[in-house]
Amino acid sequence: MPVILLQSELPSTNLPFLFAAFAVSWAAFFIYAFFVTRRQQELQRELREMRRALEQSESEGGA
Repeated sequence: MPVILLQSELPSTNLPFLFAAFAVSWAAFFIYAFFVTRRQQELQRELREMRRALEQSESEGGA
């Protein structure tokens, strides 16, 4: 049975590309996590402001 050689290069020659893809994937994850965290903080701040405004309007209307 003949053996077909599919790739003439050693697999270790592709390791830099593997590491680069790995690094890019982790960088993308951390950038995404940073923006999600920042957006969540903005939403929490906005929610606190809305609660404060609601409490203030209720206290003015009930007095």
